[in-house]
Order: sequence, then structure tokens, then C-alpha cells
Amino acid sequence: MNGPQYSKSILLVGVSALIASFPATGAADAVVDFSEIVRLSPEGRLAITPDLAVDATGQVHVLWVDKGPDDTALAPQDSPEIESEAGAQLHGDRPSHPAFNDLYHRRFSPSSFENRLSEPVRVNSEQGEVWGTSVSKPQIDIGPDGALHVLFTGHQNLGSGKNSVVARYTRSIDEGHSFEIARTLNSGANNDLSGIMHGGFTAAHTFGTVLATQNDDVHVFWIDTRFMDESDTAGALFSAVSRDGGETFEKDRPIFEDSTCVCCQLAAGEADAAIFLASRRTYPGGYRDAAIVMSKDQGRSFDAPVRVGEGRWEIAGCPLKRIDVATRGNYVHTASYTSGREPTGVYLSRSIDGGVTYEEPLLVHAEARIADSPSVVADDQGRVYVVWHAKTVGPRRLFLRFSTDNGQTYSGPIAVPTPEGTAAYPEIAAASDGSAHIAWQQGNAVNMMSVTLRQKRLAILNVTQ
Repeated sequence: MNGPQYSKSILLVGVSALIASFPATGAADAVVDFSEIVRLSPEGRLAITPDLAVDATGQVHVLWVDKGPDDTALAPQDSPEIESEAGAQLHGDRPSHPAFNDLYHRRFSPSSFENRLSEPVRVNSEQGEVWGTSVSKPQIDIGPDGALHVLFTGHQNLGSGKNSVVARYTRSIDEGHSFEIARTLNSGANNDLSGIMHGGFTAAHTFGTVLATQNDDVHVFWIDTRFMDESDTAGALFSAVSRDGGETFEKDRPIFEDSTCVCCQLAAGEADAAIFLASRRTYPGGYRDAAIVMSKDQGRSFDAPVRVGEGRWEIAGCPLKRIDVATRGNYVHTASYTSGREPTGVYLSRSIDGGVTYEEPLLVHAEARIADSPSVVADDQGRVYVVWHAKTVGPRRLFLRFSTDNGQTYSGPIAVPTPEGTAAYPEIAAASDGSAHIAWQQGNAVNMMSVTLRQKRLAILNVTQ
């Protein structure tokens, strides 16, 4: 195996499952159980920006970016920048120079008592080619045949003599034991923005997402600068599609040539054969708001964007805030940070008509001083989970809310029992058995845990006369 060598041991934090109960607020009268914490990244390595997906057998597949030996303090910092509107990014998040990182995959088997955690496998073909930050994450999705589809951003010379940030795709057809040689999906750009772009890149094809649909198509989306000039503040939204499970891809093409906030990561979901693509768009008046576009013909065309309910955020610059989306049947759930409502923070929006309209949004964490970086997932049994990081007192920690009725009602915020210190940038994925799995950045490490719901036991008293 190329790159750093890893120990076969599994680090488990804690000795028993942690149980948190809460008063019901319309959600099912239930208890949420948190499993032991599994450390995924090895000791002595600096790891950031996880993503994860669960396959049909319940195995959890996790990605993270390895930034080398852990001899520099690049963990998320509790900087005052996050508390201002311009602080939609955290200290160290802005990509100010070319990165030379690697991407790793690890497989976790919850039902196994031995060999629960696979050896780390490097995903990228060329060592050091990965360009990733906590706000531009590599993405993973799993096709109906079990293939793992991975999108990451790399740096590459496409013929201009200067490096571009490019959309790189690879897949694994053996459960993550190996990955194919990565391919660049975007065409080259004719413009040169190296004079204004961070890192001196001539063009960027990044902040993307990947979606494997039930008919075995693979849709890759990214934000593209090829139509921009030095005065532009918005980019294009591009797509490349495979109709054969990732074997080949059609030529990339624009969905929208402008009006896409250039540094806010995309997200995508599928329901009833429709594709829902979430982005942050620019609107007249200087607003940058969350929107959903839908395709009913497997990505060949897209409807007009629908603004979701997070408000009107007037900001002179890209806030580096993605909108996440989860879809099941006619339900579409979105989660996003906004300063376009009072108070600022993370809001959930829901559509019950397949994305045509969105209900009044729900403030996720009213008690938090700062709440950010949400991830939302829905399953086929009506469960919806949303996780985010927030400051109440002390450093940032993770919090969770759930619904058992397709988002009609939610539990209150539940503190996720993470270790001491800063916990940030969570991602959540659902399994078919009703459980969910969270991966996050804990200091300079990447951890994960499982979440399950169960009915609260009611005490029955026998009263003898």
C-alpha cells in the first residue's frame, strides 16, 4: 500500500454505549442510543473532512483526507471569525495554496465482532493529488450493485501550463479493497483566473457531489469557473453523467452557466426517479440563498430553481456554506446555515409535494450561540436525522435532532457524546435497519459512531388494594 502505514488496531473510546433520553416534543416517545466511538484515522496523522455512505448489507464506508504527519495544529480553531457574517468559514478553511493530500477509505461492519474495521486504502491514484478542505469535501455514494462511487477535487495541469482544480472520479467494485485509476471529468477551461484565484489556479471545477441512482446511473455535479471573468462573483453548475454504472461518462455540460455561488458545496438526492440538486444561488439584490433544482428525466434537463425557506441572505461574498438535502418519496428535507433570518443559524426546510413548495423553516438550535455545518438524512420508515456542530459553552460540539414522522415533528436538540475538545464537520448516513452513522472531525482525527432509536420503556405499577 502506498503512503503512510497504518495499525490494524481499532481505537474504541469508552467502554459502553451511551444513552441519552429526552422529553418528547411531538416526535415518537423514544430513546436515542449512541454506540462506542471508533477512531478511523490513525494516530500520528492529521485527518479532516469525512464523508460516509452505508451499503445494502449495512457496512459503513467512510472517506477522509489525510494531510500528513500530525505535527501542525490544523484542527478547527474556535476563531471569532465564525461569529460574524464574513465568518462563514473557520480559521484554516480557506484554500490559500495548492494542497498535496491523500484520500483514504475505511469500511466498518457494525454487525461483526471480529475484523469490524478494514485496513485504510488510499483512494487517489497519484500520491498527493487531493485538494480538500473542510468546506470542500470528497464525496461517496453507493450504487444498487454495491459499487462505491467517489468524487474528489485534485490539482492538475490541463494544458495551460498552470494547474487547475479539477473534478476527479473513481470507483471501487470490490467493497473498497481497491479503487480504479481516477479520471478527470471536466473539460479544460479557456479562461485564466490565476491572478485572482487562491493558490494561483487558472480554473476551478470543484465543490461537487456524486449521486448513484437506482437505475445505476452515476451523476457528478460541480461548480465551474470556465465562464467567469475577474469581475464575476458567481460560477456555473456543471454535470457529467454515466449511464453504465461509472464505466464511461458522457461529456460534461452546464446545467446553469451562471448564478451559482462559487464556493458553497453541492448536495444531491433521488426520490421516485427524480433527482434533487441543492446549491446556493445568487439572486438580484446581493442575496445568496439555498435552492433546489429537480430533474424528472435522469439528469437530461432540470426545472427552474426553487428557493427553499431559509430566508434572504444579503452578503457581499461567498459564505462557504453548503445546503444539504435528503429525499424520500414526496418528502424533501433541506438543512442549511443562513444569516437571512433572525436568529442566524441552521434551519430545516421541508417539502411534502415533491419539491414544488417548501414549508416555513424550523430553527434547529435556538439555544446555541453558533450553529453550523448541518447534515441531514431520511430513511424509508419516516425517520429523519439532522446533525450539526454548535457552540453553547466551550468549544464546538455535535448535536442531533430526529423525526419519526417524515419531519412533521422533531425531538429537541440532543448533545452527541463526543470526547472533550472540538468536534466539527459532521456527516450522517442512514442504514436500512433504522440506525444511522455519524462521522466527524475530532481535533485532528476522524471518528465515527452509530445511532439507534428505540421505544422508551414505560413503567407499569401493580397496585394491591
